[in-house]
Amino acid sequence: MKTFLIQTVNGRITFDFAFQLLEAIDFQNWYHNKKCFHYILSDSGDIPNCIPVGSVEFVLNYLKKHYGVEGVRPINIPPELMRPAFLKREAEVVNTEEKPVAIKGKPLFVKDNNKIKGFADIITDGSRLKGEYLVSEVIDIDSEWRAFVYRSRLVGLQNYSGDFTLFPDVTLINDMIQIYSQCPPAYTLDVGINKEKGTFLIEVHNFFSCGLYGFHDHRILPQMFIQSFLHMIPKKH
Repeated sequence: MKTFLIQTVNGRITFDFAFQLLEAIDFQNWYHNKKCFHYILSDSGDIPNCIPVGSVEFVLNYLKKHYGVEGVRPINIPPELMRPAFLKREAEVVNTEEKPVAIKGKPLFVKDNNKIKGFADIITDGSRLKGEYLVSEVIDIDSEWRAFVYRSRLVGLQNYSGDFTLFPDVTLINDMIQIYSQCPPAYTLDVGINKEKGTFLIEVHNFFSCGLYGFHDHRILPQMFIQSFLHMIPKKH
């Protein structure tokens, strides 16, 4: 039986995915008529042998403390998906040790490619940037959607910003999922819609510490959290 360690802040649950996970645990325990999953609510990550569910800092600190795992990198845009048909804009990964982030008359969106929740902003001067960054042309986003993927299958699609009446190209999203073969077992795929260019890839996240925006498939939600966490642990454990 797997035990989830669900982060609380001053004794209170503060994340939407934690509420949905609790409901999914109750559903699966009821559906299977046995205790499939257990959970512990805690402000700290001191309890070992659990699946941590909470903020990015909570999960990464748990990995470091109990498994010695450091430096979990963001996925951002994986090399397999760095294609014009998916991006609809100029984008590349730039290591400033090899070349600077060059501004050619237009602002650029720059995001840290080494640190989750690192630097991310639209810039007009890249001379002070040091490290590896995802650098992309700025594109208007009229609507933003989060696709939820489990075992290489689209299992949910939720609007989280902009015009919810602009629906993304699901065929294009499924093409991305098929091509992205070197992927975690569970992840999210954020796409934007530009009224002129259509659906395009924004970025990809491993399935932890990410907003659900109404996604609540209780049949698979606990397994998605489990598999994404185990994916980050070295096989020696």
